[in-house]
Amino acid sequence: MNSPPVYLMDCEQRCAEGVLYSLARNGCRVIGLTSVSFFPMRFSRHLASWYSSPTLSEGFEEYLQFLKSLPEAGVILPSGDLSVKFLARYFRELTDAGFRLSVPGTGDLETLFDKFSCNRACAHAGIPVAKTWSLSELEDDPTIIERLRWPVIVKPTALAGGNYRKVEGPGELEQAIDYISGLVQKESVRLNESGVVIQEWIDSGMTDNWSCDVFCDSQGRIVDQVTIQRVRTSLNEKGTPTSRMYCGAFRPEPRLLERTEQLLKAHRWRGFAHVEFIYCSRDEEFYLTEVNPRLPGYSYLLSATGHEQGWYYVADLIGVDYDSQGKDSGVVYFESLRYPGDLTDGVVNAVRGNLDISKLLSSYWRAIFSRDQVVIDHFNRKDLGLTFGLVLFNVRTFIEKAVSYIRRRMLKHGFAKKA
Repeated sequence: MNSPPVYLMDCEQRCAEGVLYSLARNGCRVIGLTSVSFFPMRFSRHLASWYSSPTLSEGFEEYLQFLKSLPEAGVILPSGDLSVKFLARYFRELTDAGFRLSVPGTGDLETLFDKFSCNRACAHAGIPVAKTWSLSELEDDPTIIERLRWPVIVKPTALAGGNYRKVEGPGELEQAIDYISGLVQKESVRLNESGVVIQEWIDSGMTDNWSCDVFCDSQGRIVDQVTIQRVRTSLNEKGTPTSRMYCGAFRPEPRLLERTEQLLKAHRWRGFAHVEFIYCSRDEEFYLTEVNPRLPGYSYLLSATGHEQGWYYVADLIGVDYDSQGKDSGVVYFESLRYPGDLTDGVVNAVRGNLDISKLLSSYWRAIFSRDQVVIDHFNRKDLGLTFGLVLFNVRTFIEKAVSYIRRRMLKHGFAKKA
């Protein structure tokens, strides 16, 4: 295929790893862009080359000049939320320089990626969402706190999921607000321009977390979509399920597909959308919680089951015909080769009493002897280099964390001195 190169922004990210083989299999010359020197994709034979880039979170202008300095223009495929925000802001300048990209318009992106404005847009469209308040609303009307149904969560409006504090009563609220406010003001995330919201807690279990993963072409048409139910997720320090999926399964759910399509079409969406929902058994209802303008971290699951959304993105921009033929059921996914991942985190949480070890092991047993397609992230016989790089990266990460833990314990008990 005589086509321009495909630049994978932030190619150290999980979602970038998941589309590499799919792109290479379809004849793409894939070039990685990253600000780190050690990353799993570096070991893949499908990565043509890579360039050391500036850190995007440190400034957009420097990154823009870096892209313009590349030897040739090509397709830019974003891997993170901030990448999409950057591309949306400089869309005209980059396309004028010969690059090809497809992202939501700045206004639509800001509306749906920001959790507060997304909540309001959904409520206006009749899509069920949890009651949510901004800090300014609480300041203008202090009686809101008196009317809250506890518990609630305090979370950023424009950071990845998992960064939140669950608050059981009014006495804990101020501390939680201070913590999240400090988090969004960190230099590393300042360009996300995140605010803080208070939201009613949706009572749910681990298997009540769902997502709808969608690709919209450059004309705003929905080309591919699939709904996934989380079977097992990561747990925070209190044992509460988070949105990080360790084990999941394809489950057709028309309500999620319809609501996602309604929202994205209303906002003329282009590119990827990872839309998250929580099911509340008390209300027998799905509540939309957030819209992320990127591929999910488990993008390898999509690529391995015919939902080659990374390839669709490229094909749409270079004018090549493509068909979406992905499965919508009969698939089970395990994030087993990563650290932390399903097995390592599962054992830790079983020891802590947060997870039944028998359920962890039996889910693998059932999957192996079922007729479902089993996808293990990231094990690909046709890209063992990336699998090796991933294992090597995990071993290195584990050793670094183990050394850090031992040093903290030694400092605490006076066996070592601070550097």
